[in-house]
Order: sequence, then structure tokens, then C-alpha cells
Amino acid sequence: MANAHKDAKGWRIGYTDPNGDRRSLRPGKGTNNATAIQIARQVDLLVTSKASGGTVELTTAKWLGDIGEKLHAKLVRAGLTAPKAAAAVEPDQEPSITLAAFLDEYVATGITRKGEIASSNTLKNWSVTRDLLLECFHGTKALDSFTLANGKAFRKWLESREIPVTRRSPKGRLLESSIRQRVGNAKAMFGHAVMEELLPQNPFRNQISSMRCGDEGKMNIAAEIIDNVIQAAPNAEWRLLIALWRYAGLRKMEPLELDWDDVLWSDGKLRVRSPKTAHHVGREMRYVPIRDVEKYLSDAFAVARDGQKHIFQTARLVNLYHTMERIVEAAGHKPWPNLIKNLRLSCENDWLTANEAPAHVIAAWIGHSVTV
Repeated sequence: MANAHKDAKGWRIGYTDPNGDRRSLRPGKGTNNATAIQIARQVDLLVTSKASGGTVELTTAKWLGDIGEKLHAKLVRAGLTAPKAAAAVEPDQEPSITLAAFLDEYVATGITRKGEIASSNTLKNWSVTRDLLLECFHGTKALDSFTLANGKAFRKWLESREIPVTRRSPKGRLLESSIRQRVGNAKAMFGHAVMEELLPQNPFRNQISSMRCGDEGKMNIAAEIIDNVIQAAPNAEWRLLIALWRYAGLRKMEPLELDWDDVLWSDGKLRVRSPKTAHHVGREMRYVPIRDVEKYLSDAFAVARDGQKHIFQTARLVNLYHTMERIVEAAGHKPWPNLIKNLRLSCENDWLTANEAPAHVIAAWIGHSVTV
């Protein structure tokens, strides 16, 4: 591990090179304590990159572009970086950063455009888009070489990309909504590169990425239908899960966060933690009435193991959408669009129609604003 220490001649950076030999370099006059420590940290990262044969991290590449020529030359002589001329980098330019290095760091940082910590689902979506970009373009492609033509090419590639034929993708192609989501993620990623001055303009700026508005795909799923589906469920756990989606308005993944301690039996409430809104201050959790799901909660509790903490044990091990699809078919119904999301919508419609509470209270139960 590199370290910085000062002697009679000034600061010296000691490190172990990729061959295991102890080496050192002097950063030069005018170096202060903070700068010396930063140089030692970056030397450490350069040694690691050299030993693994990988590309340097985004922050290290930017640092190399900012340091003076003398220090850069010392790093070149030490074999820790390439000469700027050999890398075809002009004296007033930063080293080119590869697409793979940029995307990996973007996802690893996990910060949204609003400066908030990204949810686990957002990170998953980012990772999918990163993998698609690296499949469409070579990971070694320089980030600053992207143009509007590349943005257009990515969308065309998504449109023509073959995927397994399923009920949701009967033509073996991505749906337009999925394409827009991936393009939107790419636009946000490259927008961050523009903010960091790694690119002059966003190559995806002309690509349509806004999600379609309107009521496309929205359906109210009648209680009679969902009751049939609940009866067709294989066990108490799945009966409860479906009931929580339809009669408590939980999002798809929210039930998997529930512990038995979250069931406030005496208060008639369920404490719900939402991965989607956990990074918003004041929206980490909400409380939902359990009146319409209490029977299913009691049945699941009756068969739970002693000391069982999480309410759902087996559901978290399977694909929720595909399992739900099979249950709906077993009940004699054709799966509807937005299979799970429309259950939440139907719950909110029921509450509003029955005037269960003022609109702002129902919005709080559901977990979004009155406007939404």
C-alpha cells in the first residue's frame, strides 16, 4: 500500500510495484500534506490497475489529466501510466475514459441526478442498461468519442434485438416502454458525463425516452376475480401476498420487506417499508390498515415457524410475476396487463370509491402524493 512521508528533502511517496519491489518517487516542491496523501492514494490505484491489467478508474483518469507535467513524467518513468503522446492525448486534454470504466463507476457510485442514494431497484435497472450498452458498444470505446449517431444506433439496436418469446413479448422484441426506459437510463448516464465535463454534449439528447402517459394498460381488477385467484394460490403465504397487493395496495416488492413485528395487530395497522421511496426523507415507511387482509395475515401467522422473523419465506425465492401468472391461469382467468401493478391501482380505486378516508389519507396509505 502506498504511503506518504516527509524527510529532509521533502515529501516521498513509497509504494510496492506490481513485481513486489519497493519503489518511491518524489512529487516535487510545493507539495503539502493533503496533496501528498492524495498522490499516494492515486499511486496505489495505478499500481492495482497495472497489476490487474484493467483500466484506470474514472476519478484516477481525471486526476492524471489535472496533474503537472513533471509529476506525470515521473509516473511514466515509474511505469504506472502511459506517456500522453503515446495515448494520443493533447497537452490540454484529459486522458480518454473508456465506456466500461465510466459505466462501472456510475453504477457503483449509486447516486441519482438529485443527489440521493439510488434504490436497489434503480441500481438493478442501471446495471441492466450498462450491460446493454456494453453489449451494443465495445467496452474499450472512448467515452468522448460518442456522438448523436451512437445514441440513435443504440435505440435501433434495442428495437431489433431478439429476446425470448413470452406473453409479455409475443414478437420476441422489447416493448416500446422497455426501450424508452433503457434509453432514458442511458441519457441520464451520459448526462452525468456532460456534467462532469467528460463530454461536450449528450449523445442521447435527441432520443425519445419519456414514458407514455394516459391510461394504457390500466385495468380495475374486480374483487370477485382476485378472490378466485387467492383461492387458487398454493399456500397461505401466497394467499397473503396477493391480498396485500389487491386489498392493502402494496407495491410488488414491498411485502418481501415485511417482518412479523411490522404487523400492529392491536392498532389495526401494517408498517410498510418501501425500497422505492426509502431514500426520500420522511417516506421511508408508511402505515396501511389491515382490516381487509387481517384474515390472510392470521392464516399465514398460524403456519409460520417459531421465531420466524420475515413474513415471506418462499415467495422471495421465485419470480413473483411468473408465479402470479400461473396462479391466475389456474384460477381460470387470463392474465391481465400490468399483472401486479393493476392490483394496487384497483385497491386505491376501491378506497376512493367507498370514500374510506380523505384523498390525502388514502394517498398516504398507498405511498404517493395526491397528484399522482
